[in-house]
Amino acid sequence: MITPRFTVRQDHANVFITIFAAHIRAQALEFDVDEYQFKFFASPYYLRLTFPGKVAEDESSTASLDASTGQILVTLAKQTPGESFENLDLLSSLLATKRQRDHRLSNTTADDRKARPLIEDIAEGSAAASFTSEEQLAILQDEDFDWEISQTPAAGDDDTSLLLANASYGFNSQYMGILAHAHDCGNDINAVPDPERMTADQRQANRVATEDAKFDESYYIDNYINDEDILPLIRHKTRFFKILRGLQKAKAGATMADLPATRLASSTHEERLADDIESPLSSEPIEAWTEFTDKEKAAMLDLPRKTHLVSDRQPIYLGLVDILFAYSLDHRINLGDATVESPWTIGAVSATLSNLEQFSALRPTIVACFRRALAYPLYRNWDLCEKVLEDVYVLFKLGLRAILKVLLDIKLMFDHHDVYYVYSKLYLDDYCVWLQTSATDRAIKSLARELHHFELEKDELGWHLEDFEDLALQTSESEGEEVEGGEALADFGDSPSVSDGQQELGQASGSLSEIVIPGSSSAVTKDGSEANGASKKKPLIEILD
Repeated sequence: MITPRFTVRQDHANVFITIFAAHIRAQALEFDVDEYQFKFFASPYYLRLTFPGKVAEDESSTASLDASTGQILVTLAKQTPGESFENLDLLSSLLATKRQRDHRLSNTTADDRKARPLIEDIAEGSAAASFTSEEQLAILQDEDFDWEISQTPAAGDDDTSLLLANASYGFNSQYMGILAHAHDCGNDINAVPDPERMTADQRQANRVATEDAKFDESYYIDNYINDEDILPLIRHKTRFFKILRGLQKAKAGATMADLPATRLASSTHEERLADDIESPLSSEPIEAWTEFTDKEKAAMLDLPRKTHLVSDRQPIYLGLVDILFAYSLDHRINLGDATVESPWTIGAVSATLSNLEQFSALRPTIVACFRRALAYPLYRNWDLCEKVLEDVYVLFKLGLRAILKVLLDIKLMFDHHDVYYVYSKLYLDDYCVWLQTSATDRAIKSLARELHHFELEKDELGWHLEDFEDLALQTSESEGEEVEGGEALADFGDSPSVSDGQQELGQASGSLSEIVIPGSSSAVTKDGSEANGASKKKPLIEILD
């Protein structure tokens, strides 16, 4: 059966359903209304919608067919006039069964905790976990998570998980075999040498080692000193920030007419940056942000019809933090406009996508985000990373709807890539369905609070960033003194000895043209390359020891 395209809207007393089903006859239409559910059938189309409130088929209910356009308009009466049905534009939620909707509601209220868990039909050969009664009980409870690290005794060498021939990965660790040929098809995001056999612990160890090897202290120092191109990106106010400010102003009683307008569609990079400085708020109507576009609605209709039995929801939420951090970084450095490189940037910065990581606590998640943001993208700057973390907080503050719109945006990017589309199947499709059917506002708000007060020290990354910054500043100051000395010598005349001194000092002048790190045979140039051809310098701490 084919699920037709549809839209749903409401007024004070009615619900209006518009169904698009081409090449059908009026005599073939069948409708059924049963309190919370509405069913439509006309071969080969079938549609079942589950509403948050009760509807009725009475004398005011109507149905009409426009044969020329294939558009069917159905009007149903609300059993309780004046009741507001929430989230009628979350199409996957409307397509859920009544039991699934009841389970979702039970996760957001404290009165009903007896709903049965959602069961996903597992095909033969899929990676399925076994659950104890305690784990099943935990699923039924509200997401009152502790975002700190949980400690468990290390397993012995005879752990049976090491004997598994295949590893599982992806959303809720439910996939295997999909990345078997990732290295043969040009998948530059995948950083796992053997994704089909490496366990989660092995993938994590490989990720840390790869990041340590990829981190370039010369590149970091150059971006730290020569930050002229980075500072405007840090000052840039994203669309999400402007929306949040607008919502806060509206909540405080201000009208949108009183708010200054910002031209979001500036034609040049410089004009957009100027707009950000002039006005902190967006001229985009707040109502437009809460509505899904036709493209987003079509993407939601194309999502798989499935439910998830998740034994531990915390890694799912933490993976969401990781993916949103990667998206926010790309969104900020491109001033809100995605590029052809955006899928790679998001995939490379996200440890969830590139290394199939499964996080267990918030701090290791943020540490991994910062490490990858300082090792892979074009701009590698600590202050930029902190600003991106604020962007992630803004998304969580805006709530489930904003996060769903962002994930749909990421999904559309990956769907249109010849190689990276596989990550839609592994993660993005499931996340888009799960956000509509199982994620709770309580957990999202809890994460928003944690992110708002989160602080990360540079030494937690393990790369001695402060030592490199101090060294760069000292070298820059010494170069400045040499330049001043050279200018003073130039005032004495044109004697040969003075000219020689001027030439030597002139070679040493410039803004951090060359930084030599003690104990290293190479120098850092303006473009981040090494002047003497050394491939890797020792960390400063090792030299001092």
